[in-house]
Amino acid sequence: MTVIVTALLAVVLVGAAVAIAYYTPLMSVRNVEVAGANAVDENEVRRVAQAPTGTPLLQVDTVAVADRVAVLPAIEEVTVERSYPSTLTIDVTERVPVVTLEQDGKIGVMDRLGMIYQRFPDRKSLPAAFAGLPTLVTDHPGPKDPTTTAVLKTAQELPSWLRGRTVSVEASSPADITLVLKSSRRAVWGDSSRNEEKAESLRQILKLKGDEVNVSSPDFPAIK
Repeated sequence: MTVIVTALLAVVLVGAAVAIAYYTPLMSVRNVEVAGANAVDENEVRRVAQAPTGTPLLQVDTVAVADRVAVLPAIEEVTVERSYPSTLTIDVTERVPVVTLEQDGKIGVMDRLGMIYQRFPDRKSLPAAFAGLPTLVTDHPGPKDPTTTAVLKTAQELPSWLRGRTVSVEASSPADITLVLKSSRRAVWGDSSRNEEKAESLRQILKLKGDEVNVSSPDFPAIK
């Protein structure tokens, strides 16, 4: 009997706690924290989130809040969590810009997933954060295009010294990638494998004269 009474009391207490959390303002939203925002303004995240301040945390539709934040172009992913007693935490993952490309008369910025998430009227309008990105030159750029995927993988794995010297990346297939450098020299890259080895091979062979170098086989680079 004692066990049953104890169990019933526990159920009653849990029910009461849930009722208090759900219906009373004791655990309502008083703080909205934003995590992971660097390029995106935190205040803009809060504005579009429209978090219902004063609403009990359990009544907040976190999916709806996340959906509203997800419309910001620079946001790749959003999670919204309740932090008791009174905080709603919005954790954002920003898109990683990898290349730019010319499309429909404008300059688009493409992220690591192949999504064009920002567009500018011309290159002069590009913010400094995007101005140094290489230009993607391929026939069918997009997230489902294997060639685009291969180029994005290569571009992300380039060491900083080479990324800064790369003006554009041309590709007609996943196995036919070529880097065009600021010096106008061309580096035939091949596919998106062994990128670190290819970069080191290129670093060495660039010491020699020649308009085009081939590091598609990094063990046997060629120059002409």
